[in-house]
Amino acid sequence: MQASVNIMGIDVDMLSNDVFIDKMNEYLADDYLNVIFFASAESLDRAANDEDYHEILDKAELFLPGEEALLSAHHVDILEAGDMVVSCKSFGTVLENLKKQDRTIYIMAKNDEEVETLKNYCKRMQPELRVIGTCVYSEGLDDDAVVNDINNCLPDLLLVDLHTGFQEQWIIEHASLLNANLCVAIGGVAGLILAQEKIIPMWVRKLHLTLLYEKIVRQQTVKKGVRARIFRKKIVQYNNQNEEAN
Repeated sequence: MQASVNIMGIDVDMLSNDVFIDKMNEYLADDYLNVIFFASAESLDRAANDEDYHEILDKAELFLPGEEALLSAHHVDILEAGDMVVSCKSFGTVLENLKKQDRTIYIMAKNDEEVETLKNYCKRMQPELRVIGTCVYSEGLDDDAVVNDINNCLPDLLLVDLHTGFQEQWIIEHASLLNANLCVAIGGVAGLILAQEKIIPMWVRKLHLTLLYEKIVRQQTVKKGVRARIFRKKIVQYNNQNEEAN
């Protein structure tokens, strides 16, 4: 039986990185599409107030914590020390440990910059992984054309970085039509991955603003603590409302 924690009425799966790697390799060997969602504060908040969206999340094989703030009430530091999946950064660990079988990936994202950054990230984490297709998804794009493009590429892995809510619904609606073995959705928490790929721009170096740039980047770490406190308050409010209702 798979372990999970309940956060605002939503079951979030808890795995060690080793088990996650085994699961990914297992899913990639299947002949049908498996789906993994990474949870964000926004997706949990939405699911707690929207039963239809909650049901969509339940259709994924795995619903994993996408950011450490979600586990602020569950001793995240101990979980991390125990090599548990506590954020979407574990996706990089998995890529590094994929079985070397000429795997291929197709990337869907919100804009060209994110597509390119995710391509670089995937190649850095797993040089043998081949990016065989990409799509910048925008409102009004023909879904049939997108599905056909994915299917013509026949990727092993479909990586999706779209807006929370729309992303999960699109995947579940089209899952039976997609010729891929595994779909991983990181929209809502992709910033944690994209931040890892940021390099100091040349213009920053030329203007001798490197220290300022690094200070701004360091401030993002401070914001993680703020997000954790904000989300912890949401959990308390949710629990109090449930107690009052009962």
